[in-house]
Amino acid sequence: MYGIDVLMKEHEQILRFTGIIRRYLIKALEGEVLFQDEVLPMIEFIRHYSDAHHHGKEEDILFRYMLADLGDVAEYIVRQGMFVEHDQARNIVRNLDEARQVWEKEPTDEHLLDVFGLMYNYAFLLEAHADRENAVVYPFAERNLSPERLEAVDRETAIFEKEHEGRREKYLKELDRWEGLLKNKKA
Repeated sequence: MYGIDVLMKEHEQILRFTGIIRRYLIKALEGEVLFQDEVLPMIEFIRHYSDAHHHGKEEDILFRYMLADLGDVAEYIVRQGMFVEHDQARNIVRNLDEARQVWEKEPTDEHLLDVFGLMYNYAFLLEAHADRENAVVYPFAERNLSPERLEAVDRETAIFEKEHEGRREKYLKELDRWEGLLKNKKA
């Protein structure tokens, strides 16, 4: 199914990103803070790719149909599970952006620790979240949505992808760039 395949491929890209975060943090533990200039671009990646592009598509397309058609189970899985985790991620990113601004004004170890902790918290949450969606939510939707609804998900996803191709490509290039920076540092 095209729509869900796209979402799962986006999870692969988001997991590439969480891996980048982890490798940057490991380098920091080794005494090399690589990413002073990368925190804001990473926040932008989260806001524009992980959230607006990926979570937005889930919420506006797939989850909308699940909530409309699949009753109490979907209500529980989507509203009390996935929406809550999306909001948790957004909260972490708001706090991360605030911590980044404080750290840039006053670059102390304590402020840098806040940035590190929030970046790790985001990575940890999104890794578990993507796994839950891949293993539980998406298969549930594929098994239980009608063929007509699944076709609508595919159709709306194709339109969304075409309309936002530039955004997607921009942020996939950022992943390549960060991996290149880490490769040059042998991380």
